[in-house]
Amino acid sequence: MKEKSNNSLENELQDVELSENQKERTEDLLHEAQTQVERKFEAERQAELRKSLKEEAEKPTRKIKSFVNSFILPILYGILIALILTQVMFFHAEVPSGSMETTIMTGDRIVGNRMAYWFDRPDYGEIVIFWSAEYNEFMVKRVIGCPGDHVELRTDGVYVNGRRIRDDYVQGTTRELRDGEDDWIVPSDSYFLLGDNRENSADSRYWNQTFIPEDEIYAKYMFRYSLGKNGWYCDWRDPVDFWAEE
Repeated sequence: MKEKSNNSLENELQDVELSENQKERTEDLLHEAQTQVERKFEAERQAELRKSLKEEAEKPTRKIKSFVNSFILPILYGILIALILTQVMFFHAEVPSGSMETTIMTGDRIVGNRMAYWFDRPDYGEIVIFWSAEYNEFMVKRVIGCPGDHVELRTDGVYVNGRRIRDDYVQGTTRELRDGEDDWIVPSDSYFLLGDNRENSADSRYWNQTFIPEDEIYAKYMFRYSLGKNGWYCDWRDPVDFWAEE
């Protein structure tokens, strides 16, 4: 009977030990779970903190990018387009003299088409913008004689290949400016040019380089305008009828 009681006591002690072990095991599991949760929370907090710091650091960069995209790039694109228009497609300049009055007045700003003669050649009566090697500057005059033409200055006007040209658009009268020269044969690939203000124009009658080579003609005159110096206007003048009525 006594032996039986001892066995029962031992069993109860073992149950108590198992219960204590389970409790410790449970506490360990709970502690480990809590530690994992804390580590996960800390990792997420650190990630949020890094993200916030990164965003703060990138704010100036985003502002700069926004400023560049909104203001700088449009200005640069505008400059690029302006350069293409002025250096490739169009010619723009202010006229400093009165040699083309009253067609083009002193102080007028003119626009020329640089592409006009890429696939075509200057023709009678057209106003052209060209480079004068003699004067080392751009000039503007009207085409009177084309390659191979015979140009004559007679008492009643200008003749090209024996045919008189109109002069009702010119200022003054046409006269030769060099003694003994009143007719010319235009070389191939060159042009004979006159100003519309015939009594106040340095042109093919006067230049040492009488004829202007075709490769020195840069643009075909398109229109003139003024923004106050001569008033306010934009004048797209139609080409003149070149030949006089017979």
